[in-house]
Amino acid sequence: MANYSNYLSMVRDKELVEESKLLPDFVLNTNPIIQVSKVTKKSIPGFPFAEIWDDVFTEEECKAIIDSLEKSGELSFWNPIDKEKKDFRDVDTVESDMSLLSNFMWERIKHLFTHHSFSIREEDDYSELDTVGEWKASGIYERMLFGRYGKGGHFGPHTDGSVCLDANKRTFWTILLYLNTIPEDGGGATSFVDPRQKLEKFHKDEDGRDRTIPENVLYKVQPKAGRIVAFFFTDMHEGEPVSSGYKKYMIRTDILFNRINPILTSENDQKAYKMWLDAQNIAEKGDPGTAVSLFKKAFKLSPELASLLKC
Repeated sequence: MANYSNYLSMVRDKELVEESKLLPDFVLNTNPIIQVSKVTKKSIPGFPFAEIWDDVFTEEECKAIIDSLEKSGELSFWNPIDKEKKDFRDVDTVESDMSLLSNFMWERIKHLFTHHSFSIREEDDYSELDTVGEWKASGIYERMLFGRYGKGGHFGPHTDGSVCLDANKRTFWTILLYLNTIPEDGGGATSFVDPRQKLEKFHKDEDGRDRTIPENVLYKVQPKAGRIVAFFFTDMHEGEPVSSGYKKYMIRTDILFNRINPILTSENDQKAYKMWLDAQNIAEKGDPGTAVSLFKKAFKLSPELASLLKC
């Protein structure tokens, strides 16, 4: 079985860049509201929460973002620890807390997004004990990832992580904004993948890249300047390799949701929940002993958390 770990929305181990270095001028002097009728919307077959929105940003706006990104000089290989490991992912990135751009983007897309109220039931295959309930969209998560894919740049088949800020605020939808147009023969498509790929090995292409088995590719979205593809964080997808002579620029972010009926609201509950999240991260990094100790402390501090998680 392939290792399909959930990739969180942001790249780890890279310092955040100041928003001022990346922010294009139009964000400060342009009305973010656009006519919804001017946006072409299309659903993605087989993925009920996924949609494509065209012409959300103009080509001029996209070019301004690219220019600011390149001018900053902050793009670097996504993994600063191992710059030669490109079999699963090959992209230059920069990340930043973009409060102004996130607010601008939310004003632009909030009338396009169709899942403002969202319910998760315990029997849903994407539910977790701490996500069951009613949720309402509240905005774009301010932390954004800017990516530049060069020749051969790609991102193997994966699902995205849900960014959890606390028990009552987290992300569920991914937003990908394409900043430039690439023809089909230029590669770089975002392919949506049959979930059965999670149970199968990667397909190794002729360049040794980890790819989706061809018959598991169900739909492809080609990069187009100003196009956004929005999808649920558990939808498996792949960034296909970019062909020689092309580059692909994009922004990756998330839609934030607030729980309509908050849970774990006391100070101890909130501390315990954060402790529980930390314990999960520690366990994933290979330190089960420390994780177990932290789990026990969390459940002792908050009986309500222990009850919620059925521990």
